[in-house]
Amino acid sequence: MVAVLRRVCTMASQPKENDRLASLDAHDKKRLRPGELIFAVALTVLAIALVSQLGEQTKYDRRLPLVMQPGFWPGISLAGMAVCGLVLSFLCWRCQRREGPSGGDLEQIWLIVQSGEFMLWFMAYVGATPWVGYLVSTAAFMMCLAWRAGYRSARIQTITVGIAFGIVVLFKSVLGVRIPGGAVYDLLPSGLQTFMAVNF
Repeated sequence: MVAVLRRVCTMASQPKENDRLASLDAHDKKRLRPGELIFAVALTVLAIALVSQLGEQTKYDRRLPLVMQPGFWPGISLAGMAVCGLVLSFLCWRCQRREGPSGGDLEQIWLIVQSGEFMLWFMAYVGATPWVGYLVSTAAFMMCLAWRAGYRSARIQTITVGIAFGIVVLFKSVLGVRIPGGAVYDLLPSGLQTFMAVNF
């Protein structure tokens, strides 16, 4: 009986093993996608450049353990980014050497450059926060992004404002994250100014 059960289990596992091998074989034969090698190299260069600046951007504090150092976790993440970029660059280079250029690189690079628009949105959000406050800047940022993504109905815009309000309450009131109040709060009456600066 035990032998029969073992044989049934072995037969049941064989298709899964064959599927896994077929999947790996298909992955190995994958053609290089447009712009993939350029993206991989750019990612690697950016990661190495950021790692080289860690000593200037963070300082070592002898009173703190290693994992509590300001540059420890950024260093870990950037090192991982650099290693992954190097591996991806090598794999893309090997694939291009075997299959030849994929074509369409310029179109793909332009698509990546266009996505940089959202980085500008985020920079505007960060720059506006010290002036108009966390609540107003977060609500405006989410509404603008929703509008940009094509969600332009009054219902969706109302939902994004509600989500923004929830995010602000969570981070400032519940978690107590210290985010400076907006300069516009100085125009409010004393009691309301303190309330807004502490909670929003």
